[in-house]
Amino acid sequence: MSGVQKDEAIVFIDVGRGADDLVVTIRRGLFPDYLLWSELKSIGPQATSAVVAAGWNCSALDKIAESVRKGRFLEEELDQLREEAKDKRKRISIRNPSDPVSIFE
Repeated sequence: MSGVQKDEAIVFIDVGRGADDLVVTIRRGLFPDYLLWSELKSIGPQATSAVVAAGWNCSALDKIAESVRKGRFLEEELDQLREEAKDKRKRISIRNPSDPVSIFE
């Protein structure tokens, strides 16, 4: 796992279970990179913005990362978050810019 420069564009791809933390897959430039969840968060707002832009929930990922550290990880929780993120991306991608924004989304 290598470090991310704070001024590089980050695209959040996916997340999976590591030994003691979640391992996130990001893309910066042309190449994928793998960081621990705690490392990604330490980058700051640019990293958390990438997570949110990909449809994921940072606080839910924090809770799952904590469950990994405590040995209580359930793959189903991560799968559920992944599906929710996929649904959010679908809603965002099918909305036309001229469509009214729903406060319920």
